[in-house]
Amino acid sequence: MANIDAKLKVAELDFDTIKSNLKNYLKSQSEFSDYNFEGSGMSVLLDILAYNTHYMGYYLNMVSNEMFIDTALTRGSVVSHAKLLGYTPRSRVASRAALNLTITPTAGDSNSSIIIPRFTRFVSETKDGVNYIFTNPNSRVVTKNTSTGLFVAQNLQIKEGQPVSFTFNYNSQTNPRQIFELPDVGIDTSTLEIVVQNSEQNANQETYILAQDATDVDPNALVYYLEENKNGRYQIYFGDGIIGKQISDGNIVVVSYLVTSGQNANNLKSFKLLDNILTGSTTSITLASQSSSGAPEETIDQIRFTAPKAFIAQNRAVTKNDYIALINRDYPYFEAVNVWGGEENSPPVYGKIFFTAKPLGGYEITETEIEYVKNTILKPFSVLKVTTEYVGADYNYLNLNVDVNYNPTRTNRTADEIRSVVFSSIRNFANTNLDTFNNSFRISKLSRTIDDSENSITNNDVKVVLEKRFSVDTTRSADYILNFDTPLKQGTTTERIISTPSFGYVDNNGITRNCFIEEVLQSFTGVEEIEVVVGGSNYTTTPTVVIEGDGTGAQAVATIVNGSIRSVRVVNPGSGYTSATARITGGGGSGSTLRVNLQGRTGKLRIYYFDTNNIKKTVSNDIGTVNYLTGRITLQNFAPVSVSDPFETLVIKAVPVSKVFNSEKNRILTLDQSDPTSITLTVNAVLE
Repeated sequence: MANIDAKLKVAELDFDTIKSNLKNYLKSQSEFSDYNFEGSGMSVLLDILAYNTHYMGYYLNMVSNEMFIDTALTRGSVVSHAKLLGYTPRSRVASRAALNLTITPTAGDSNSSIIIPRFTRFVSETKDGVNYIFTNPNSRVVTKNTSTGLFVAQNLQIKEGQPVSFTFNYNSQTNPRQIFELPDVGIDTSTLEIVVQNSEQNANQETYILAQDATDVDPNALVYYLEENKNGRYQIYFGDGIIGKQISDGNIVVVSYLVTSGQNANNLKSFKLLDNILTGSTTSITLASQSSSGAPEETIDQIRFTAPKAFIAQNRAVTKNDYIALINRDYPYFEAVNVWGGEENSPPVYGKIFFTAKPLGGYEITETEIEYVKNTILKPFSVLKVTTEYVGADYNYLNLNVDVNYNPTRTNRTADEIRSVVFSSIRNFANTNLDTFNNSFRISKLSRTIDDSENSITNNDVKVVLEKRFSVDTTRSADYILNFDTPLKQGTTTERIISTPSFGYVDNNGITRNCFIEEVLQSFTGVEEIEVVVGGSNYTTTPTVVIEGDGTGAQAVATIVNGSIRSVRVVNPGSGYTSATARITGGGGSGSTLRVNLQGRTGKLRIYYFDTNNIKKTVSNDIGTVNYLTGRITLQNFAPVSVSDPFETLVIKAVPVSKVFNSEKNRILTLDQSDPTSITLTVNAVLE
């Protein structure tokens, strides 16, 4: 008789445990009490049952994972969940550049203006063996300059990609949902243009725009909707006659867009015109800005992160996260965006929202982009009487000096191969942990990443130098403030604040020298100030200030107000102090506490050059100051006449005290991977 108390365990999901549970269950039954489960055909049947149970458990577990955006693993599931939140994943983003195009017409040309058609083609310089095609996504009218007779298109915006156009004939019987799938992968959806023609016999056309908010769409609105389907391709559809105009049988839908290579076409600086704009004319091109901002489509993790925030924003801007979500949704050319309220400033500025951004693959955004974000993206959704203001991103550039030791007996790789692996790990670390706001960078975390990149690495040492880059005015003297926002080390003979590259500066004799900036080293330090932490009480006469430390000669006098120590004035700073304390004796009172601040909290900067004998000569002993505690550098009345840099950019380098760096508000940490000097790597073979 069967044992009715025996129970089959159903919580386990792995094959071996399932099979063991089935055998134990059958063994508990009286009919199989002496049965040999291992040596009979029953074992095969148990295998089949266990496999089937294992498959079903795995399948149901995966199905349950895919039901939620937080746990879904496939892109189709994540995109579907994002769709329910009203979010469309960002497409691949075309790299863009700006050109100044000059067209010289033939003699006697009578055109007062010409049109540069949409998708006029330009070809780039070669990069990694590839020439990329760029086109202008919008047509442009250029008026002839009456004095020069030339057509000049200043700041002509071009994007990388192959122009593609498709025509769909609409039939409600075969396509009742009015859905049209775009067949290409790699579309930049910001370049989409949708035109609907009445029919083959009627050439009247209407241009449709992307719908952003269903509450603003009436039955006659010329809008289309965009979404990513389960195949990873984009598809468009139209209104139903209630929310947007419905297209009719016989309508011809003409779709044009760019298929782009994304980030592969970044950092190109030379372009040539391929198409003929004006017959007989000649053209010349100068670069307004190199190609940048190209990016791949949103990843699964990015969609998972952004979609809920876009849903929370609900097409209105109230909280700072709402502003960030709107900018990210409507302007895909920013790598990082940050927003904060004026009440967070010091001093507070009420009634304002401040925003900052870092462009994809670059460092500066244009005035045109700033105005577009303020007036087109944010203003329609902002709370009344709240104004938005842009603050430029303030970059702390990292220079990494890395020493790596490895044991050659633990690996088959050469030193050069290990160097390549470490370089790759540093770049990947930078791509993941830098170039964003409200972030922190820890040297220890980078060091651990380097150790984990190759089993033979025994240890490494990472030193960081911070850079500030700033453009100077070579036509006049000016003040410049550079804020590293982290404590800086006081200079030594081997490490000090320096500038690069050289700049032209006029000395006292009127001679222009190739100069540099450096920190003025300080050999002796005295007491700079003594702060009153606690004033104490019951002081009736002037007490004595006792200063103790490893230096000599410091003297100070205390001032009493209403029986309490109000202030302490340093009358002789002394010298040779690296640490000091101060205390009050006498005066009849008690309870006071003092804190000593030594000289060296601030330092000086000077300008120098090398003479013909390679000896340093000073042009100015005091061109600026450095606050070592706050990391603030100030240049005063700085008047270079030239800079050995095509963009007239100077770099100030300083060594930080901390090994942890934070970025808040508009500050951002970055590693300029296009700069070959940003990473210095030494690999040493060390036998243990």
